[in-house]
Amino acid sequence: MSRTEKINFLRKSFKKIRPTPDNINIEVLCPNKKCKSFREGKLKLVIQIDTQQYNCWVCGNSGIGVRKLINRYFPALYTEAERIFRSLGNSEKPVAGQEEDIVVDLPRGFIFLAESKNIIDPDIKSAISYAKSRNMSERDFWYFKLGAVTRGRFRQRVIMPSFDQDGELNYYVARSIFKDSKMKYINSKVPRKNVIFNEINIDWDEELTLVEGPFDLIKANDNATCLLGCTLKEGQNLFKRIVENNTPVCLALDPDVIDKTHNIAHLLSSYGISVRMLDCSGYEDVGTMSKEEFMSRLSDAKSFGTDDRLLNLISSIKSGSIF
Repeated sequence: MSRTEKINFLRKSFKKIRPTPDNINIEVLCPNKKCKSFREGKLKLVIQIDTQQYNCWVCGNSGIGVRKLINRYFPALYTEAERIFRSLGNSEKPVAGQEEDIVVDLPRGFIFLAESKNIIDPDIKSAISYAKSRNMSERDFWYFKLGAVTRGRFRQRVIMPSFDQDGELNYYVARSIFKDSKMKYINSKVPRKNVIFNEINIDWDEELTLVEGPFDLIKANDNATCLLGCTLKEGQNLFKRIVENNTPVCLALDPDVIDKTHNIAHLLSSYGISVRMLDCSGYEDVGTMSKEEFMSRLSDAKSFGTDDRLLNLISSIKSGSIF
């Protein structure tokens, strides 16, 4: 497609645009309604026509691929965008230091469990039975938007989606309902370091509970998110948001990763973050606790001090070790 056709499409999509004199960059109104520039009507999102890189200088909304930008904010125009911006030209690979903006879609045929009580399909009934066997309540079905499908590789799994601060789907986890499944989880193909799981539920001004996996969140308090693993590093978006907001943290990780828990606590503390540690001993993970037990242990969680990590390291030294 010609440059003129591309510019005309962007004008149709964003209404207000301003091409640079050389027509290489197009300045448009950022479609993120929470962006200050959107409210002020200022054209602060810049799209590079050839490489399809885009960036808002106010809110940081950035990525590569006009089709993905259109699909996120103007889905009715996606088919036309796909025709006009068929490829990324010389930018099939992200430029150094910048990752491609990935659009996440739920598995085809996704059905909300909360709306599926009367569905007689055996896969849906099995998913609901499994969820109830794990003490997931009606409220949990709605709060976590739990779902399932009736065909394909996601059959016989309970699916938990995640939404970012703008309510956009950014991740999902599909857990098998069978204990002996060879593949317990199927996750969306998104770099985990970029994901803040269900950020839409987070109040950064209040203490944030961190658990390992999405299904641990079922038993945790509402102001909680998961690490999608058992580590937290400086390059992860979750870490950055915690530090930016000076959000106090309570770590509720599995007992078998106590060393990693202390490492996370030490790292957060080095940035001035207040950290408490919840005692998960006696349980495999938070997901095997009752909601009542978790809340009791949350109230009893102890503050992490600089000496705690040292004491943990000393206690982990095997008897007879030589320094």
